[in-house]
Order: sequence, then structure tokens, then C-alpha cells
Amino acid sequence: MSTQINLKEIERKAFLSTYQDGLWDIYYGLILMAMAIFMFRPAGGYKPTNILLAILAFTVAFLIFWAGKKFVILPRMGQVTFGPARKQQRRTLAIILSVVVLIQAGFLALQLVGWANPEFGQKISSLINDRDLMHMLVASIGALFIGPPMILVAYFTDFSRGYYIAILMSLAVFLMILLNRPIYPILLGAMVAIPGVVLFVRFLQKYPLR
Repeated sequence: MSTQINLKEIERKAFLSTYQDGLWDIYYGLILMAMAIFMFRPAGGYKPTNILLAILAFTVAFLIFWAGKKFVILPRMGQVTFGPARKQQRRTLAIILSVVVLIQAGFLALQLVGWANPEFGQKISSLINDRDLMHMLVASIGALFIGPPMILVAYFTDFSRGYYIAILMSLAVFLMILLNRPIYPILLGAMVAIPGVVLFVRFLQKYPLR
């Protein structure tokens, strides 16, 4: 029994070591900054340039994460294969997130129908007469789209800093929808990415390439 517990603890420490390089923090911070471009509503309406810049920002964030893992972390730490219990957690997380995504897709479908059918959109808007309250509600729903899934990811992957990131991501989405000012998600993204950069530098100092 003691040996089994020790093995589980060793596996857990090995799994948690995947977060000590700070790349996940850098990735989520860059995603937050990219969201500032994606969610910004220009006065003259969306243009292809806005969408292309947002796609480019998301792509750069992913490429930085992928390159860091492949060319910096992998040569130092190697490849680890985890046991059935850890794989079962990932499957459970995938199922729960799929349900969450379906619910979110339902909200998006209602919004798209409202845009395509102005009469239906007016019926939905008439449920809440106060414009400021409606704006606040939309911002809150946007924050709920981000926060709970990120909290689930943090819980099932033992990523303790994920709870902090979830709060900042939810706050960034809320402020961006409510105020339409990109500075807020950029600053909050920096609050996520900068600690990641510090962790990344410490990781390189702790595990120099032989």
C-alpha cells in the first residue's frame, strides 16, 4: 500500500512538473492579449483587417507555446507517459468541456438567430428594457463562457495557477465587452504572461541543456 501511494505521489509530481516551465502562463497571457484584438468593436464596424490580426495573434501565441515545448522543454525533460488514472481524468474533462461547449453554442445560436431575424432579436431584447442592464448581462455571460471551463481545466489537471488565470480571463472578457477598451485584457494578459516568463527563466537556469 505504501509503495502504491508513493508511486501515485511520484506520478503526480512528474505531472505537475509540466507546469513549472511557465509556458502555459505565457500562452494564456498571449491569448488574453489576442482577445483584445478579437473582441474589440471598431466604431466603423468589423473589417477583414481586424479578423486577420486576431487570427495572427492567436497563431503566434500557439507557435510560441509549441516551439517552447518542442525545442526548449523536451530536450531538457524528455517525454513522459502517464498511467490510466491520469488518462481517465483527461477523458472526463473532455466530456464535461464538450457539454459546456454545447451550452455555449446554444447561447451563440440564439444570438445569431437574433442577428439574422431582427423581430426575434427584438423579442429577446424586450425581456430586459434597461439597455445598461442588458449590456451588463451580456458581459457577464461572456465572462461565464471563459471562467468555468478554465476552472474545470485547472481542477482536472492539478494546475493550481489556473484558478488565478481563470479569474483574470473572466475579468478581461467582462471589461472588454462592457467597456470595449483593449487596454484591460492587454494589462490582465501581461499579469498572466510576466510570471510565466519569470518561471521560464528560472526553469532554464535550473535545467541547463547538456
